[in-house]
Amino acid sequence: MNMKKGAVLATAAVACFGMLLTGCQNKGNSSSKKQEKITVVQNAPVDSLDPILAYSNSSSVVVANTTEGLYTIDANDKPQLGLASNVKTSNHGLTKTFTIREDAKWSNGDPITANDFVFAWRRLANPKNASAFNFQPGAAGIKNADDIVAGKKPVNSLGVKATGKKTLVVELDHVVPYMNKLLAFSDFAPVNQKYFEKAGKKFAQDSDHLIASGPYKIKDWKLGDNSIQLVKNAKYWDAKNVKLNEVKLDVIIDPEKAAIAFENGSADYVHLSGQLVPKYRKDKNYENEVGNFTQYLMFNVKKPGLDNEDLRKAISSSINRKEITKHILKDGSIPVHSMVMKNLVKNPSNGKDFADESTTDLSEYSAADAKKYWNKAKSKTDLRSITLLYDDSDPAYANVAAYVKAQVEKNLPGMKVDLQQVSKKTRLDKMSKATYDVTLTRWGPDYADPTAILSMYQSKNDSNYGKWANSEFDKLMAESNKTTDQAKRYQLLLKANNILIDSASCPPLYQNGAPVLKRANIQDLPMHIAGVPYFFKYASIK
Repeated sequence: MNMKKGAVLATAAVACFGMLLTGCQNKGNSSSKKQEKITVVQNAPVDSLDPILAYSNSSSVVVANTTEGLYTIDANDKPQLGLASNVKTSNHGLTKTFTIREDAKWSNGDPITANDFVFAWRRLANPKNASAFNFQPGAAGIKNADDIVAGKKPVNSLGVKATGKKTLVVELDHVVPYMNKLLAFSDFAPVNQKYFEKAGKKFAQDSDHLIASGPYKIKDWKLGDNSIQLVKNAKYWDAKNVKLNEVKLDVIIDPEKAAIAFENGSADYVHLSGQLVPKYRKDKNYENEVGNFTQYLMFNVKKPGLDNEDLRKAISSSINRKEITKHILKDGSIPVHSMVMKNLVKNPSNGKDFADESTTDLSEYSAADAKKYWNKAKSKTDLRSITLLYDDSDPAYANVAAYVKAQVEKNLPGMKVDLQQVSKKTRLDKMSKATYDVTLTRWGPDYADPTAILSMYQSKNDSNYGKWANSEFDKLMAESNKTTDQAKRYQLLLKANNILIDSASCPPLYQNGAPVLKRANIQDLPMHIAGVPYFFKYASIK
C-alpha cells in the first residue's frame, strides 16, 4: 500500500490507485472476446520506477508487473514462485536456498542471476539510498538487515549471497511465516548490476534505461509522462500464459470523467469517489469493497504538549468516526478502531478478524471522555493551539480535516485547530523531519501480517514519524519475531496493537471504501488488500 515505509505500502490500493480499466475495442465494444488490451487510469502519477524508490501504488504496480521477483501473487491472492523455480529450507528454517529459473531472462536477453537479487537487496538495505522500504529486509528476517539500515554494519554483511549463477542463499535472523508474501512486493525486485551501472543516473528515468524481468515491459515512456504503455515481454519465462498483450496506464484526476468513460463504453472498471456513489449505487455494475488503507491522525509526540497522552486522548475521543464515513465520505469507508485493517489477518485459533478483536474503547466517540481527558491535560500543558496538516492528493481530505477541526474545537473548549493543506510530497517531507504538529495520513500493508502496520511504530524504526516510543510495545514486537507458535504470536501482536491504540499517538479514523463500476468481461484482476494491488499477468477478457 503505499506503503514512506510502509508510509508504505503505498505507498497500497483502489482508494490510492483510483483506477479504471478501458478496453481497446472500437466504440466501447467491451464484450469483444478478441480484446487483448486494457487501459488503467490512475488518479496519481508514477513517482519512480526504481524498485527501491517506487513509493506510490501507481509506481509499485508498474514495477511489480515489469520486474518480477522470487514470488508473485496470483488471482486468488496466494503467493506463487515467480523467478524462483524452487526453494529449499534448512538450518531450522533460518536458511532459504532459491533456485532461479534456467529460462529466466531480462528483456534485453541477459540471463537473470542470483547476483541480480544480491545487488538489488543490498541497494534496498543501504541507508545511503534512503529507500522508503529499507525496513522490509529486516521485516523479512534477513540476517543483519536492521543493523545495516541503522548504519551499524556494512551493506555486504546482509544475509544474502549468490553461490552460483542461479543459486541464491538467504540467511535469516529469525523465521518469518509471511516471508513469501513479503518477497512478492515490488521493492524486492531484482536489478541487473551491469545494466544499472551502465545506465548511471539515467536508470529508471525512461523506457530506454529500463529492462524487464516480468510479464510486461515498458514502451515509449519518460518520468513525468501521464501515460505508460506496458507491452507483453516476449522473453518472460511464462509469456505463454500472459493473456493480455498490452496494459496502458493513463492519469485522469477527475473521477467524474472516469465515470463518464464507463457510461460511454470506453471504460470497463472505474473507481468511484464518494460523491458519485449515490448516483451509481443501484447500477447493476456497481460493487463495493473495503479498501486497504487506514486513515488516521499521527501526532508528533516530540512537540511539547503533544507528548501529553491525555491531550491526545481528548482529541481522539472528540472525533465521531461514524459521522466521517456516513456523511462526509459516503463511499463505503468504515470507522475503525485498530491500526490493522479489516480483512488482512485472521486469528489462527478461531478465524476472527484481527481488526475486530483489537477494538478498544479509546477510538469511540465520547464527548464526556473528551472533556475528562481535556481537563486532565489542561493541568499539565498550556498547549492551546495545534496545526493539522493534510495534503491535496484526495479531495475528501479537506472535508475530513475541517470536520476534525470543528469537533475538536467544539468538544475541547479553548483548543484551536489551524488547517494547513500542502502537496503530498511536502507532507511526507514534514513527517520525515518531524516538523509538524498532527497530520492526517494513511497506511496500507505491504504484506498480509499485522507487523506490516505495527512495525513502523517500533522506537527505532525510521518510519516512526510520530517519534512515539514504548518499551512494552517494543518488547512484544521483538518477542513476536522469535516465536514460531502462531497462536501465541497472534496474541502478542494483538496486545501490541492495543498498547499502540491506547497511547492515542496515532488515532485511527477510517478504512477506505473501494466502490467501483465493473464490467463482467474482465476476469482474474482482483484488488489485493496487501502489497501490490494489481497483477496483470493473470487478467483476461472474456
